[in-house]
Amino acid sequence: MRIRFLSLLTLLAALSVLLPVTAVALGQLEVSAVDWATNAGMVRFHVQFHNPGPSLSESASGEIHSQEYGAFLPDFGSIGAFNVPPLMPDSFFDVFIDVPLDVLPPSAPTITPWGNKTAAVICGPDDRWGGNVDIIWTEATGGGGQVNVHYCDLLVCPGAGHSYVHVLTGCTGLITWSFSGICPGWHVALLNEDYTPVGPALWAGWTGFFDVWADASVPVGTTCCIMLNLTCDGVTVPVELCVEACDCSTVETESSIWGDVKSLYR
Repeated sequence: MRIRFLSLLTLLAALSVLLPVTAVALGQLEVSAVDWATNAGMVRFHVQFHNPGPSLSESASGEIHSQEYGAFLPDFGSIGAFNVPPLMPDSFFDVFIDVPLDVLPPSAPTITPWGNKTAAVICGPDDRWGGNVDIIWTEATGGGGQVNVHYCDLLVCPGAGHSYVHVLTGCTGLITWSFSGICPGWHVALLNEDYTPVGPALWAGWTGFFDVWADASVPVGTTCCIMLNLTCDGVTVPVELCVEACDCSTVETESSIWGDVKSLYR
């Protein structure tokens, strides 16, 4: 299931992001939207619950947990608890939880062609936390559900180098993988830690990089949300990366891998 969301902070920032989720629901409620936005060192998480059934839903309670960016990873910690009251048929309830950025796991490290320099003035803010969110809830008589979101943003300079984001996995066996959602003019590769291309299967505990670049013909402001589908023990987890084309014509870029590495560990 894929979910489009809009939150109050996202509206103010004129951002719209499509998040992939892995969902299991055994009760009356479903999650219809998940999003988060960063503002002045705080992250606001938003979860929208929906009652799609023909009768009044049960009350529910649950928690939101954070993880690092990737798949098959352990929980880092609790973002917060919530309660959902009984909902009329086809009605919604929004949960908002604000937490300091520093209580979350580190945002996924990114590498850009401009290295240590900033392109924020040209490309806009790049401060959305990149990571995973697990939402688990239980309904009054024992039903419930779980939703997992895996999401990160990345800025790309069309025709002027590659951008990278670090990805983690926690599968104890081999992982098969595939890409989907690649837009015209965009290119993507999956790389090992030494920047070599991966094979058809990833080993247990693999870590590496999403590598994305765009043709010079891709219009500035264009976004593309690319899915890395990781399968472990028969379970497929969609890990999404939404990339935005920026006008980097006035930003000095670093073309070497060593420049990229320096920017990752800044």
